[in-house]
Amino acid sequence: MKRLILGVLIALTLFLVACNNEGTDNNINTDFIASDEDMFTDKDLSCDYESTDVITIELKGDKIESSTQLDINEATLTIKDGSTYLITGNLNNGQIIIDAPNQKPTLLLSGVSITTQGSCPIYVKSCKKTFITLCKDTANYLASQGEYIAIDENNIDSVIFAKDDLTINGEGTLEIDAQQGNGIVGKDDLVITNGAYIIKAQNHGIDANNSVRLSTPNITINSGKDGIHVENEDETKGYAYISKPSLTIDSGGDGIDASSNVQIENGTIKITTTQGEETDSYKGIKSGATILLNNGTLEINSYDDCLHGTDILINECKAILSSSDDGVHADNTLIINNGEITIEKSYEGLEAQNITINNGNIVLTSSDDGINAAGGTDNSGFGGGFSPDNFGRPGQRPGGMGGDMGGGMGSTSSDGSIIINGGTVNITANGDGIDANGYLEINGGFVTVCGPTQGDTAVLDYDLTGTINGGSFIGTGSSMMAQTLTSTTHGIISLSVGNQSSGSTITVTDSQGNVLLSYTPKLNYAIFIVSIPELIKGESYTVKIGDLEGTFEAQ
Repeated sequence: MKRLILGVLIALTLFLVACNNEGTDNNINTDFIASDEDMFTDKDLSCDYESTDVITIELKGDKIESSTQLDINEATLTIKDGSTYLITGNLNNGQIIIDAPNQKPTLLLSGVSITTQGSCPIYVKSCKKTFITLCKDTANYLASQGEYIAIDENNIDSVIFAKDDLTINGEGTLEIDAQQGNGIVGKDDLVITNGAYIIKAQNHGIDANNSVRLSTPNITINSGKDGIHVENEDETKGYAYISKPSLTIDSGGDGIDASSNVQIENGTIKITTTQGEETDSYKGIKSGATILLNNGTLEINSYDDCLHGTDILINECKAILSSSDDGVHADNTLIINNGEITIEKSYEGLEAQNITINNGNIVLTSSDDGINAAGGTDNSGFGGGFSPDNFGRPGQRPGGMGGDMGGGMGSTSSDGSIIINGGTVNITANGDGIDANGYLEINGGFVTVCGPTQGDTAVLDYDLTGTINGGSFIGTGSSMMAQTLTSTTHGIISLSVGNQSSGSTITVTDSQGNVLLSYTPKLNYAIFIVSIPELIKGESYTVKIGDLEGTFEAQ
């Protein structure tokens, strides 16, 4: 049998560079985290009402009739107090206006259909809070047609328009059709609980200023711009809190876009974004602050990043992500504590200044870097070419394939970091497998990198140090920019193996013939790096790759 004559990677001179972590922040401020008790009142969640305590309103085509004297002007009803109103029937071209300062009126929709030309069917002009309840087992329909015509100083541009707090709940269904403008607009807090909703909108599906709060609704949104949009200059507002939804969004902008935090608690969310005509951001979930995922199932197919925030904290969820840009992008810090994350398609899989993986099962595929710390830009995936590293190319490397492959390129290190403490991380990348513009530290878990043989790529690419203190690492890929780990607790074997096909299985056995590793890379490869707890420094092991075989000492 042939000897593996291309030999050892010279152990890549296992020198330890002192790693200065000063200034690196791998923590996320979680003071914003809320609960359902914080976000919803009992009445937000309640669908009960007493029929004896309601005022009945019947919509009759082009007129409105009521059980008591109200402010009715042909097809326009103005509600001026905090009573409960049971509304039925169809209105061809009319409007319900809430003008009840400091009051909390309730509208019970029971088989209501309203189509309004040039304005909104329901207009909350002034109140303390309005409740719209969908009566059990009833179907309701609200639509606006034509260009919006101003009726006062407020810029009405949606089917439901609320200047003050609004809650929509119930056990019925509501279809909203905004042929122009937005579906639902809330200028303060907008709460939607229970019920089933279909929202079609030329612009945003749901748009609010202070907050969007969802609890157990079933919502389908098809929008020309953002599916859910919440924005406020006040950093304590402009957030989305989403609890146990069944939420499907197909948008021509971002799926969910909040200027502040996005917190998702359980539920099922499916988002598809496409390149819209009037928008320039097509992310799945975008936050100007922190994205927090707690449990649930998330499926995103986005033209832009699937998840994009200043910080991202994933405690637990099942996520299936596909993006023409990054799978997960955080400007500052990304922490994954647990979960099952599959990135089926991406330009870069996980990208942030500082990345910590504590646990979970992560499988990712990328056309460029698999995991990138402190590299790339927001639109790095667009343009079709290989994107240079914005933080400069690494300089002196600790050796290379069979000799010195590094140095002489100039160095611009950063304080980026990738820390893997546990879990399973499986990377298939057409760029660098793990690119840490700073330092890489593996303390536990099982990490595999499958990289290509072509181009300016590397299995590992770090500026300062790459250490393994626990866990396992397996890497295959290109020999051009090769690096191995600078410091290991257990043994490491780093080999140049020529040109091997993706069908070539790698096996590592000890001196007793025990198989310690059997691994088949998905891509062709020219190097092989392995560091697992079973390897003991100074002892020899046999490596077989196809019909090649050699015995090497673990460094």
